[in-house]
Amino acid sequence: MGFISAVRDIGRHRIEEAEFYRDLDLRLLQLPLMPSFDSDRGQDAILVGLKMEDPLDSVLHIEGVDKVELRAYWTEGLTFDEQKRRYCFKEPAGSNVTWGFSPVYRLGRPKKNSVKDLLGSNGRLARLRRTVLDDYERSGVFSEGSVDLIIEELTNRAEELADLWSDSKRDYILVFGVFHGGRFLYPGDVPAFVHYYKNKIKSQIYDSSFPGFCSVCHTHSEQCVNLDQVFAFATFDKPGFLPGTRGTANARSKVFPICLACFSELNLGREYLDTHFCDRRTIWGINIYVAPELLFDLRSPMSLNDTFRDFIRVGLRREESLFRSLARRDEALVYHFVFWEAQQAQERIHLMVEDVPPSHLKQLERVWTETARVFELEDERKTLDYALGEVVRVIRSFAGESEQDQKAMQMYAISVIGKLLNNEPVDVKTIKTLAVSRLPGLVHDDKWLDYGSANAQRLAAIVDFLNRCARRG
Repeated sequence: MGFISAVRDIGRHRIEEAEFYRDLDLRLLQLPLMPSFDSDRGQDAILVGLKMEDPLDSVLHIEGVDKVELRAYWTEGLTFDEQKRRYCFKEPAGSNVTWGFSPVYRLGRPKKNSVKDLLGSNGRLARLRRTVLDDYERSGVFSEGSVDLIIEELTNRAEELADLWSDSKRDYILVFGVFHGGRFLYPGDVPAFVHYYKNKIKSQIYDSSFPGFCSVCHTHSEQCVNLDQVFAFATFDKPGFLPGTRGTANARSKVFPICLACFSELNLGREYLDTHFCDRRTIWGINIYVAPELLFDLRSPMSLNDTFRDFIRVGLRREESLFRSLARRDEALVYHFVFWEAQQAQERIHLMVEDVPPSHLKQLERVWTETARVFELEDERKTLDYALGEVVRVIRSFAGESEQDQKAMQMYAISVIGKLLNNEPVDVKTIKTLAVSRLPGLVHDDKWLDYGSANAQRLAAIVDFLNRCARRG
């Protein structure tokens, strides 16, 4: 529950920061694209301005496409929450649905022939119509014949669209709105689009809710959902795991139900974790959530809360060493770490470590500094981040060529990091045994031999570090 409580506290902080989150429906908003601040991988929005009689009408009478314009996806000067309100987007319920929460369509990166990719019976425009636009006409948001007109005009302007959708290093989205009064009204600025979004929230979430006791706030609610609505790893794909639940109508109310208020807070916190508290650099292919939690009540009038709020607002700085920066935080905080891997639409948890204080991270870094001094490592290698990354690299070097073997070694390395974070002793003998069993093969590997002495020293440094940790534990 520590991790869940920390995520909820982050969500509550976001509600305090943005007034429009008083509307529970808007707390469920998400971003169409996770923001990328990597200069080599940009993100753009292609704005499609629709011609209509009055953009404030409940029914939009579309008269065609006014103009198409390219803009940066992430607008400078807007907060994270304002960006979400602007696009009024939420991830569809599945890949095979014929509707979306928002008139936003992910184009992704362009191929060599963008025009060809846009047109045809299975082109992007046909899929846009089938998965997004048609439902706006079916539900009465667009007047009859509007979608035919939009698709016809976009088809005629396919080359213009292709010119805008042209940089293979950038991700693109298509955003429908209206140019009005000298500015572009995004989906969140058009009442009909916002009303459509709220209707979908009601039909997809509220109408499928059930009465139960919330596992988070422990109160009874007539409207509950399950945790799988927030975290995909909380699945129901094993209906026979719990005896007596197969085919039982109320089984979902027995497995971590959460009320809609807690659900909305957790949803906000999860979204913020993905963008501000997720490390993707330490272990290749593995996401590491770092959920900070204040040991005192978030609502108490203590100066510590200001420090905590500042940390939440800024998140993990990309330019800082992750674990070193965490170790230097106030001792009134603890951290919850979740190591997970995205597998298509699924999320697989490999490790969860809760209640790690900054003082423990400081101690780990001090121990590694002692090892680094003995092995005469450069100053930039004396950080805890380098130590944990080196644990993964050294253990992965024991793997063979098969992907399965490499996965197994990576999972073992993650388990070692978990023990270090949890202040548990690591069985160093197992690592030594792995090394000895692999040495006959490694000494016949030309690539390994090119750096044989350095690799042997790295292994010795990791063994020394783990032994020192065991003695201090």
